[in-house]
Amino acid sequence: MFKKAILFISIVTISISAYSQNGYGGSYTEVGVFTGPVFFKSDYGERGNFENFEKNNGFTIGASYYLSTINNFKGLEDNFKLRLELFYTKADFKHYGKYVDETSTSVFGNQLRGMYGSTSFSSVGFQVEYYPFKTDDYDRGSSFSPYLSLGPHINYVSVTSKSTLGELGTYISTPQKYMGGFRNGAMTVASLTGAIGTRFKLSDYHSLFTELRAQYFFSDWVDGLNPNKAIYTENKSNDWCVGLNLGYIYYFN
Repeated sequence: MFKKAILFISIVTISISAYSQNGYGGSYTEVGVFTGPVFFKSDYGERGNFENFEKNNGFTIGASYYLSTINNFKGLEDNFKLRLELFYTKADFKHYGKYVDETSTSVFGNQLRGMYGSTSFSSVGFQVEYYPFKTDDYDRGSSFSPYLSLGPHINYVSVTSKSTLGELGTYISTPQKYMGGFRNGAMTVASLTGAIGTRFKLSDYHSLFTELRAQYFFSDWVDGLNPNKAIYTENKSNDWCVGLNLGYIYYFN
C-alpha cells in the first residue's frame, strides 16, 4: 500500500505539472523541513481527561515538497499549492487520571499503573493548501501569508503494548477492559490530515512557517489499544492527534 500511495502522489504531481505547462503558464517548486510536538487522543486513560491528552505526547519530524502554478492570467489557481510530504512520528503512552492515582490500592488501579506503550509511524501523503488571499502574497503590507490545508495520508505504524507486571494478556497484568483489546506489531493505516497555519517571509527565497495540524486515523489501533466498543461505550472514536509544527521553506525559481 505504501508503494501505491507513492505512485498515486507521483501521478498527481505529474498531472499538475503538465496542466501548468500546457499554455496556462508555468510552475515553481519549494522544499521544506519541519518538526514539532504531537499530542494523542488515545485509549489510554479515562475519556475527557485532559491530562491524558497532555502527557501522551511525542514528536514529529518531516520534509515537504510544494508545487504552485504561475498563470498568465489571474485565476483560482493563484490561491492553491500542492504539498507532498513525508514525516515520522513517535509517541509514548501511559494511563493518567483518578483511576491510576497512587492512593488507589485496587487491583484495577495497579494494573492500569503498570500499563505503558508507544507508537511510531512513517507517513506519506499530500495536502492541498488554500491561501485566502493569494499564494505567497506578501504584498498586502504584511510578512505573513496564512493558509488552510487538507489531504490524505498512508501511515506505516508500529505499536507496542506492555506492562511492568508482566506480559499483557494475563489476568495478573491486564485490566478486564483491555483483555483482547491490545496489540503489538505493525500495520498500515489511512488517515486524513488538516492544518491551519501561516508563512513568514524572511527573504525572496526563504520562509518560516508554523501550523496547527490534526490527523484523524481510520483505525482505533494506532495507540495499540482498542477496547470492545459494544461493551465499553466510552470508546467512541478512532485515534487522532494534534501537532504544532515549525518549519523552514526554500524557494526555487
